[in-house]
Amino acid sequence: MALALLAGCAGSHGRGDGGPHDGGEPDSSFGDAMPASDAFTSRLELTTPLGSCEAEEEARCGCIDGLRRCDTCTDECPFGSACDENAGVCRRLDVPTITGEGTWDDACRLTIPNGADLAADAEVPFDFYYCHTGKVCGAGPRQVLATAFDTMGGQCYPVSFCQAAALADPPVDTLHCVYSDGRAVIDGPPEAGACPVGDPRQPYCGGVCGDNLRCPRSPYTPFFGDPPVTVPGDPASCVAFSEQRAFGVCAYPSECVRGLDSHNDVRLHACERDYGEPCACLVTHEPPDASPPLHGYYVLASVCRDYRLHFPSSTECVDAAWNPLPPP
Repeated sequence: MALALLAGCAGSHGRGDGGPHDGGEPDSSFGDAMPASDAFTSRLELTTPLGSCEAEEEARCGCIDGLRRCDTCTDECPFGSACDENAGVCRRLDVPTITGEGTWDDACRLTIPNGADLAADAEVPFDFYYCHTGKVCGAGPRQVLATAFDTMGGQCYPVSFCQAAALADPPVDTLHCVYSDGRAVIDGPPEAGACPVGDPRQPYCGGVCGDNLRCPRSPYTPFFGDPPVTVPGDPASCVAFSEQRAFGVCAYPSECVRGLDSHNDVRLHACERDYGEPCACLVTHEPPDASPPLHGYYVLASVCRDYRLHFPSSTECVDAAWNPLPPP
């Protein structure tokens, strides 16, 4: 069972539900173009615009934050872009790969505990990943599963797009911009302060740290090979920033879930094996919400403690059994 769980963590997250590019091949060239150790800290800057909207396109179809609408227009999207049915706009892939042999796309898929009773042996869907940049998830409607979890997913957009879409006429009823905990994006993260220096393996991201840098790739050690060689895995997810927290952190894949100690323990051990040092579950909660946090994100224990110093009232560092992490 542990092998199956860990194999699920290694799957590619290059595409997301509801976006225009599902089913494409993941970008592997970025990690292959440099030594593995560099791939664990290198951050690809995304400078290619997600779309455009000329004056005649705006008159004919309408625009949202500089992207041409496709939900109000019968014309095909411009070459190189496709209609994101969640967001209602023509969206391009984020950036070509270094070798030019494909593309990379910023996508999200959230699996969120919904508060229903959770059996100790409950099966957790593997597909949790958030935007690999500091953008936010432009998801479709929340889907209620026949379990203790809900799910939603789509493509990632700047906060400014979500704010513009909320005021669009006609409205975009299919778009739900959410943070990594599933809460709605309204005003965006606070803009006060500067981005602090963090661990380059799991750097700070989002909010005041910007939304155009991809998180480094997480390390992954396959279960075969003698000796085993740690290779670049998927880009980490930029999680935890919110309406209260001015920036987030690049986290190891998957999510920890309160009450599923075995599930959490397997993934914490995988994180520790891949990084070679202790990991923890970073848990967030939004004041004044008094309900206990039900899920969190895997990060290095040192990174979790440092992040908590910045936001002591809305974050915790816990182990697999949800016990507070002891002092280092």
